Amino acid sequence: MAGEMADTTPDRLWLCMADSTRTRTLSRALAKGMGVTVYLGPTVDPDGPIAIMVTDDANIARLAISRENAAPNQKTILVTAAAKRSVRADLYLAHDTDAGTLANAIEGVSRFRSFEMTTAGRQAPGVVSTLKSISFRLQTLDEAADVAMFLARKMPRQCESAVGLYVLLANAIEHGNLDFSPEDKAQGLAGGNWNGKLAQRMAEPHYVTRRVSVDCLHGERMISLLIQDDGEGVDAETAEMANPFRGGYRGRGVKLARSLGFAELTWLGTGNTLAATIVLAPVAEDTLPRRATAQ
Repeated sequence: MAGEMADTTPDRLWLCMADSTRTRTLSRALAKGMGVTVYLGPTVDPDGPIAIMVTDDANIARLAISRENAAPNQKTILVTAAAKRSVRADLYLAHDTDAGTLANAIEGVSRFRSFEMTTAGRQAPGVVSTLKSISFRLQTLDEAADVAMFLARKMPRQCESAVGLYVLLANAIEHGNLDFSPEDKAQGLAGGNWNGKLAQRMAEPHYVTRRVSVDCLHGERMISLLIQDDGEGVDAETAEMANPFRGGYRGRGVKLARSLGFAELTWLGTGNTLAATIVLAPVAEDTLPRRATAQ
């Protein structure tokens, strides 16, 4: 994953989920990739405030316990099969979210929390809110996090939008530009060497010049994003492009982004360009600029 939390940020993460290969993979990946102290299981050290809580339906009651010992700006993630949201959490993710996608979501929420605690994060959006269009070219996960945090300040549900956008950008880098499969990532996370694999491939001559382009257009009623990687894409006749939401990293990332407030997501061309939209709150008629009428 992209990097560590800021030094001033409490760095305890409670991963309270049913025992599974996914949970064990996440535990190793988070401890090595983010450099955080990971509590695994139904109990937690009462002396350590919890910065991030990740739990599931089987352990949902422990959300309340985490809040009793919350670090500043605590963030909570509930991985759930329930259609209705019976308890409060910052993010709700589908119960079948795979380890790689969930790892990126946790990294995204960690990045958002760290940003939220900075001076910039506490200030009003300022000039960011006046931008109508902006473009970026990025290569690394650190850059992806910076872009996601910056653009989320224009969006109505900032935490969800920042995490969803980070996951989409991370997918474009890891799977689009660097050609890693979801299985490659799962193995790298399980082995604790995923960051090393990313760095090594990113430095190879075939991949070193690849970038992800992000174009953002802010309208009165929606924000439109176009995300394009420099990868090979897939043949238009393949099963994945015939139904890109069925599986693979494209489908998994889109499924998560939809659960986090992205209204429309459409793969274009050969699957290396994604069009995404976030709907804004309706604008009152009396606040809209009026056209001049002929005299």
